[in-house]
Amino acid sequence: MGILGAAVGLGTIFGPALGGLLAGESLSTPFFIAGGMSILALFLTWILLPESLPKDSRRASERKIPIPELHLWWQALSSPIGILLVLAFILTCGLMIFYGIFGLYALERFGFGPEEVGIIFMVVGLVSAITQGILTGPLTRRWGESLVIKIGMFGSAVSLFLIAWAENYWAVLITIGLFVFMTAILTPAISSLTSKRAETQQGMAMGLSNSFMSLGRIAGPLWAGFALDLNLILPFTSGALVMLIGFIISLIWLRGNEPAAAIQKEGDQPSPS
Repeated sequence: MGILGAAVGLGTIFGPALGGLLAGESLSTPFFIAGGMSILALFLTWILLPESLPKDSRRASERKIPIPELHLWWQALSSPIGILLVLAFILTCGLMIFYGIFGLYALERFGFGPEEVGIIFMVVGLVSAITQGILTGPLTRRWGESLVIKIGMFGSAVSLFLIAWAENYWAVLITIGLFVFMTAILTPAISSLTSKRAETQQGMAMGLSNSFMSLGRIAGPLWAGFALDLNLILPFTSGALVMLIGFIISLIWLRGNEPAAAIQKEGDQPSPS
């Protein structure tokens, strides 16, 4: 999960830079290039990515896949991965509060232009890539996913609050770097623990996790835009509160250092943890 996150971080570094260069020729060019890269990813997935689900766990494909029903979400919330789905929503909501309005915030408060904001987001991608590619694995092996999630939630709340009170470019850069570091260790830890608790239903579990993340991508920017109209620093202070709620939830319902075998055994029995 960390290596996958690092790949996303590298994309965050090179994507905006490449898009900016291509847009100099034509504003439509980046969209055609992005579409071509998506098609390339489709073919690479088709050719190189093997099926991971064992044959005896696959469903018969005699009929069409049914349309997902909303009540399955409620059932999932009472399952062993339920609390992790809530944390995935909270994490994504907090992230989108930051990403949704930072450009406007930087312009309104500091007068930052595209160059300053571009450097900041380059640092965001760099910190994310290094953290998830190098540090996430050793941290989770040493402390376990549960403890990493707790540390990440608390650190994200503190750093998001500090962003609101940063007074200059370097302070903004440092506090954002800390925030990105904390969220970068959070995302793989939540995904990894979700996969472990799901046992043989990893595909369904990760699909549900992505659904809750998508809800966070809806709620976060909506609230951030509304809050920015009310007060310039309200998105960050409210985002910090959201992450603090996630920390409290993880503190109450996530156990300390659960060995992988214990998590897999627990997967058959619904539990509030």
